Amino acid sequence: MPRQLIIRGPTLPAQVRDEVIAALRIHGDRIRAADGLHMISLRSFLAGGEIVLRNLYPFPLSPLRRDDALDLDEGSSKFTLDRLQPLEPEFFAVESSGSVAHAVFPGEMLQPGSRILQFIRAGENDNVEMRTLETSVPSDIEFLRRRGFGIADRAPTLQIAGLPAPGVSNKFIDDFPVLVSQRGVKDAEFLLDGAVAAGGLLSIGGTDWKAFRPDVGRHLIEPTEGRELDRLEFEVVEPPDIEPAMVKLFPANANVSDLETGRLEIRVTAPLALEAVPIRIRVVSPNEPALMVQGVVERLPARITGRSPVLHEIQGKLAGLRANESGLRLHVEAEGILEKVFSLPPVRREINYDGETGEWTRSGEDTGAIPSLIATVVAPLLGAAGGRRLGGTRLVLPDAADHEALTAGLILSESRSTRLGLGDRRRVSLPALLREPKSSDNSVGIIELARANVAWQLAEANDLLGNWRRWSVVEELEAALIEQLCGARWRRLEAGINLSILSPHGALLRSAEALGLVSGEDLPNIEAAHDQEFLRERLVVRLREVVPDISEALLQWTEDLAGELDLAVIDAYEDLRQKLETNGIEAFDEVDMARPAASWHDALERSREIPLLPMFRPFILPEARWLALIKPFYSELTEDDLVDLLDSTHVDASRRPGLRWLGRSEIRTMLQLWLSPKAMVETEGWRESVAKGLSDVRTSRAVRYVALRRKLALGDLPNGSTI
Repeated sequence: MPRQLIIRGPTLPAQVRDEVIAALRIHGDRIRAADGLHMISLRSFLAGGEIVLRNLYPFPLSPLRRDDALDLDEGSSKFTLDRLQPLEPEFFAVESSGSVAHAVFPGEMLQPGSRILQFIRAGENDNVEMRTLETSVPSDIEFLRRRGFGIADRAPTLQIAGLPAPGVSNKFIDDFPVLVSQRGVKDAEFLLDGAVAAGGLLSIGGTDWKAFRPDVGRHLIEPTEGRELDRLEFEVVEPPDIEPAMVKLFPANANVSDLETGRLEIRVTAPLALEAVPIRIRVVSPNEPALMVQGVVERLPARITGRSPVLHEIQGKLAGLRANESGLRLHVEAEGILEKVFSLPPVRREINYDGETGEWTRSGEDTGAIPSLIATVVAPLLGAAGGRRLGGTRLVLPDAADHEALTAGLILSESRSTRLGLGDRRRVSLPALLREPKSSDNSVGIIELARANVAWQLAEANDLLGNWRRWSVVEELEAALIEQLCGARWRRLEAGINLSILSPHGALLRSAEALGLVSGEDLPNIEAAHDQEFLRERLVVRLREVVPDISEALLQWTEDLAGELDLAVIDAYEDLRQKLETNGIEAFDEVDMARPAASWHDALERSREIPLLPMFRPFILPEARWLALIKPFYSELTEDDLVDLLDSTHVDASRRPGLRWLGRSEIRTMLQLWLSPKAMVETEGWRESVAKGLSDVRTSRAVRYVALRRKLALGDLPNGSTI
């Protein structure tokens, strides 16, 4: 009896795939089976990927659905999705292996000696019966002919095999041999496109095969002594240009400093959307013990950013190594898929700092010394501290051309400053903000603020303390930039975001807390802060065990699931109770609780909305822009995609014919301010582009929202979690 029904996508060329994705208006989205249990990236599906349906029968009218849960009832999107829906199959031809069958439809030619399965709807409850037909039985042949099928007179003696192109028959992927054999003939010789073909002999399962490597294109294979029926046509096609399994580093020329400062990003890709993939990262330094951390990514493809826990742990362990003198080897392993080793060279500086004189010199040039610009944690703007030698944590950079200076800085800390409390962010002091491009009257304008932000971000820290203090300064500078571009109310909203929403299950816990599902009179009151933190961690773990995928849980919702969520809360409290008893602390009694099923359903619904940051909706205008910005999967979009998204929803502030006040180049620069400051300062005219954002607060807010969603999707925020 069949156990699975699989829908295989069409094998489309890259250009046609892009057109289909654009028509569906769900760029980077996924296609999901109607029963909600299986999904695949849209790009992979359109390159022949497969989706498994949960139920063999009844066959749904629309077995494919959009994964973004949006219903578009008209226009090209609905038309395109309707065209992708497969026909309802009734007959399946069993393949020679006996374990797989493919759908056949009236008008097709069936081979003699084949077995055909017919699915028959029985009764009014969508029950199904299965009938087996044999193309060698006269009564079955007549039945199939009446249904529109043709039956070949004789079965071909040729067999052909290879790496099949998904979604089609007799098409094989290039770079893999095509195997041909002739039943009942030993040492058969073959003609390939009319010429005698030499191929290697291969024996598999007692059958002798000839292995050929034909070029891309259509071919005809036949035995040197054969008949018309023994000819087979096939085609060799190039592999679909979907993402292979690979690991990449960004920036491409990453060095030790990129890893230490959190600028390094690891991207792991796979042809299919694999889930729960163990990741192991090792760092090897000459004459030092290897460092290793591991975690699990929720889904591939994935980006592991500099602030994700695994890389953050590596950065902490690097503090004691002299890595910048000899470089490192970085091993990245996606368990069961691939492993890649990268070399991270030490930093090669064009401008070098002399700690004795406090001046800079260019490598290989005798052009004299370059004075320093200095900023401190207390006065973080460039040059605010003057040129005097200062103690404590400070940023030192050359007073050179702007992009050179902003990317060459060093963060220095005195060895005697060992208390982390000395770097408390509350000591960061900024002048009054001025919503103007330039600073004046003891107030700071946006250009000076942006320069300082970039310089602190890109500087190289010589120790862990300096790196920690650097990020406290950067957060204050970014908050000031947010207020200048987006307004004080936006800044206050953003400061109140609970970073637990980085995780879908953190968002679920937050929703459950708001609805009183994890506390109350029937549950103990936990007062100690460390116990509260432990309980929150266990609640997230227990909820994830019951509901691995929140969208799936909503699709398959039952009141039984609500009972399991109650048990997850009870188990989390039990984890805390056992921990207290193990530590010899008097604990509360075993707990029992139950919450209304509707409340748990409401919590799941809310948790799905929280990552969209709905608190910003009143600030993203017009409404059409908000609706467009909430749709994409931000983890899958490139910088160009993000600019396209913002440009497609842009409403210019001037609203006058002629040149736009903010064009694509300005939008890109404003986006790079938040996501890739190094690229921003290397762009000519970046100051003017950023300053223009002061005159269009709506676009500035849209850009910041997109940057936030991107950071949230990648876990690239303080205390965030990609893994």
